[in-house]
Amino acid sequence: MFDLLLKNAAVVTVDPQHNVYFPGYVAIKDGKIASVGPMESYPDEPSAKIIDCGGKAILPGLIDAHGHGGHSTLRYLGEGSGNWSYMAAEIYCRDTDDFFWYADSALTAAERIKFGVTTGVSMIGSMNRADRIEILDAHFAGARKTGIRHFSGLGCSGNAPKYYRHFFEDGSSKEYTVSRADAIKNTELALKEFQGAYPKQYCIVAPSVMGRKTGLSDAEAAEENRAMNRLAEEYGTIVHTHAYGGDVEFLWETSPEVLKPSLSLTHSTNLSEKEIEIVAKTGAYIFHGPSTNSIIRGWCPVYELLRAGANLAIVTDGAAPDRGYDLWRDMKAFRTVHRIHEKTVKVAPPGLILELCTIRPARALGIGDLVGSIEPGKLADLITIDIAQPHFAPLLKEHIVQALVYATTGTDVRDVYIEGEPVMLGRKLVKCSEQAILQDANDSLASMISRIGPDRMKLLLGREGLYDIWTECAIDDASAFSGIEFDLQQPK
Repeated sequence: MFDLLLKNAAVVTVDPQHNVYFPGYVAIKDGKIASVGPMESYPDEPSAKIIDCGGKAILPGLIDAHGHGGHSTLRYLGEGSGNWSYMAAEIYCRDTDDFFWYADSALTAAERIKFGVTTGVSMIGSMNRADRIEILDAHFAGARKTGIRHFSGLGCSGNAPKYYRHFFEDGSSKEYTVSRADAIKNTELALKEFQGAYPKQYCIVAPSVMGRKTGLSDAEAAEENRAMNRLAEEYGTIVHTHAYGGDVEFLWETSPEVLKPSLSLTHSTNLSEKEIEIVAKTGAYIFHGPSTNSIIRGWCPVYELLRAGANLAIVTDGAAPDRGYDLWRDMKAFRTVHRIHEKTVKVAPPGLILELCTIRPARALGIGDLVGSIEPGKLADLITIDIAQPHFAPLLKEHIVQALVYATTGTDVRDVYIEGEPVMLGRKLVKCSEQAILQDANDSLASMISRIGPDRMKLLLGREGLYDIWTECAIDDASAFSGIEFDLQQPK
């Protein structure tokens, strides 16, 4: 007997054969996909529950393979500051408590689920905080309450030692220094503590950057890269990080063992031709955010990478300062940006774009045999899309993938199942109170602002954090921070 049978849907499997069944069905048993196919082969087997999904499409859950814990809370804050990253780093390292990381993670997970993301990855802050494993514990707990499949972890962030101030429940705070050795030690403690501790929770090695590192000699950076790789190998997990032009060649020259399919490099702007060849040769994954600020400052050579045979996935990169976790929006940005860059509409086909948000990031995270496509034996991480709407019509079977990629917005997602268990039905979260998550987020932001105080907030935001939203923002440099130091090497 099946546990659940979804029928009469447009089923887009994203399997190796690119099967689309319209109408089709998906049968679920013990959290896994038991059977999938066209309605003419509808199984003659009883089911504990049958849902008619007429007017809906069923897809594998989307996978957002890179984001940042904290960004949901800082959304819109300081957009006109002139140097948002410095502002965020200062707040993350000096003005947060454990509840901040819990509330932010729950908010992020809720947003992801409501947009059809069943697996998410988040770093702790902009530059990964590796000073307290309790922060990671709180972050995992926030995501866990929603039922999402979630990856996070600790790792070195370079430029050590770092100085932090952490706040506790009673309002007291403590300042302390974290060395490179401390960060490596805490990364391993996190792996021991959290790997396998809860279902659908994955503790990974997540250094801020792999390659050369600000404030470190080449020898120190290479040593740190090798240390992160050793921990990942010892605990059987992935290395998830950022990289930019020159970093891949540095890794190739100093620690080539790091470069492999279990390494994911986010952004990877300004890669050289040699670096493109190295990535393709080693199988390392490039995580590309088509809506991020990084692609404004630099260029990720996506089609050079794809033509070379490199592995790639689309990611959101988080919610702040001007984005969100709607991967459907990033699908459209990917199509537009790279068609403009390539000066042809014959690139970025919808099937490829869908794969870059499902099966390909699943492989990058080491779970491609479990999720990312609708195939018998895989876990039933599924979403439904309401396609009985004007912006999808008229709709033929041959056009279903085009319609989904080109027309879907995150709010078209109706239901989300993770391992066959509903976590959202009819756009209502099932496992937790959405209202409580929103209230926690508001409370956390208010507490954070109170800790910062009005005078320091003006300094952090730069020019009081305001610019004329009806005209172009002229703040494109660090002039707003004249006389202000954001050097985390020194305690404030």
